[in-house]
Amino acid sequence: MPNSSPVTAPSRLVENSPGSVQPLSIDERLYSAREVAVRLGVSERWLRDHATRRQPRIRAFKLGPLVRFRWPDVQAFVAQLAAKNDSKRL
Repeated sequence: MPNSSPVTAPSRLVENSPGSVQPLSIDERLYSAREVAVRLGVSERWLRDHATRRQPRIRAFKLGPLVRFRWPDVQAFVAQLAAKNDSKRL
């Protein structure tokens, strides 16, 4: 006889006690292109270009028609740009 309990995907929320849920940490949350573009002071189009076809590439996740970013990946991308610009000054 098959198990009658429903199968659920693991939750990304942390449960401390019954009925209590903590939000995702900054490292786990996925950000929209608009959120990242505003924070970096660039256009969404520029950000999407670097996520899909321009170099250097920023790591992004496609969720159907949506593009999402993890903040540690955004920070790594900015550090890569800074290092590249610093090396041009030498």
